[in-house]
Amino acid sequence: MKTTATNQIECASLPLVSSQHRAWENIWVEQFDAPTGEGNCHYRDEHTINLSLAPRPVRLLQIQGGKTYAGLYAKGDISITPAKIPCFARWESDDRPMQIRIASRFIESVAREAFDMNPDRLELLPEFRTRDRQIESIGMMLLSELQQENLGGNIYIESLSNILAVHLFRQYFTAKPRLTIYEGG
Repeated sequence: MKTTATNQIECASLPLVSSQHRAWENIWVEQFDAPTGEGNCHYRDEHTINLSLAPRPVRLLQIQGGKTYAGLYAKGDISITPAKIPCFARWESDDRPMQIRIASRFIESVAREAFDMNPDRLELLPEFRTRDRQIESIGMMLLSELQQENLGGNIYIESLSNILAVHLFRQYFTAKPRLTIYEGG
């Protein structure tokens, strides 16, 4: 995989499934069959969740936000990359990752509407190899919908997007530290 000038991931192989041509708002879902390799991604306007669906653990080197993780990723492990943070990954065996991107402006609107919070005071921190049953479940429901095109799909996806946004907000956002500015001192 490599990053293109348009802020999208270019892969050696095309995604197995993609929501790119769906009328889904605020969320993009893709699943890849990725042979051994490496890649970069950098999304300005979307937070990214990578969910491992590989049948066997995959040795992975991952660098994001100046921090590094090296170790095994097993089925169900996730990483979270905030918008505007570049990410590099190298995997040593075939992988089957699922990528969920959620619009940062959508997360900001959820912060304002559901929690009455100023999104400028919040920050999503990068996460490496964590387990989160809710995100895994939401990811599998998104993937299932992507593969099936069921009746009422758009409202279903909108609901899952809202659930994911609220969950991310509750579990992975933190308040930015306040910096006191002193003048004339």
